[in-house]
Amino acid sequence: MKFEIVLHRDGVTENVEFNYEKREADERPMALDVLLQAQATTLPDLAFRYGCRARNCGVCTIDVNDKPRIACRARVRDGDKLSPCATLPVLSDLVVRRDGIARQMQGRLPSGGGANDLNVEAPQAYHDLTACIECYACLDNCPMHARNFGDVKPTDAAADDLPDASQGYRWGNPFSLLKLERIRLDPITSQADKDAAVDNAVELGLDACVDCPGCKCGVGIDLKRQVVGSLLEAAKDRL
Repeated sequence: MKFEIVLHRDGVTENVEFNYEKREADERPMALDVLLQAQATTLPDLAFRYGCRARNCGVCTIDVNDKPRIACRARVRDGDKLSPCATLPVLSDLVVRRDGIARQMQGRLPSGGGANDLNVEAPQAYHDLTACIECYACLDNCPMHARNFGDVKPTDAAADDLPDASQGYRWGNPFSLLKLERIRLDPITSQADKDAAVDNAVELGLDACVDCPGCKCGVGIDLKRQVVGSLLEAAKDRL
């Protein structure tokens, strides 16, 4: 099986062909299987992330044929292209810089544990949102997140005008909205913090969601209905 692996090194992009040797005649490998074999054979310095068995699920997300996929769950076919997530800046090869998303939420979340930490009964809608593994697949085609980069491609490592991820991105994304909606659903959250969550959603660019057809979650959370729709309804007087 032949695959195209996109490498990013020192601001230069290179497409490399890799021939995957099947372990069984009928094997249908995952994207992660391909990357692991490539690193173990012809590309020993190939850079990519995965957190299987280390409770760090979601970090292995890459693009397969230009669409975000969780590498350890995505079966690939002969001729597929494996590349870094196009929605975030590339550090090296298939490793992207993820911290700009987390830093964006600093100061926007109430202190203290949530319902899960304090063993307080919460509605099912709250528990549904805890399934998020922070894979950031939801950033794909997100008009709110795209505002952070303007006309510059996030994967253009040579660009001088990429936003500073260490400061946290100015505009939000479905993941940040999910975190805010969880605050609103948490039974131990004060009304003031629930109101602040809506304020933060508006500040992060919730208006971009008004005409958006919806976002897709890597693990199947109904982001359009359970997160975006709920926040749009709560903020409708300000949009």
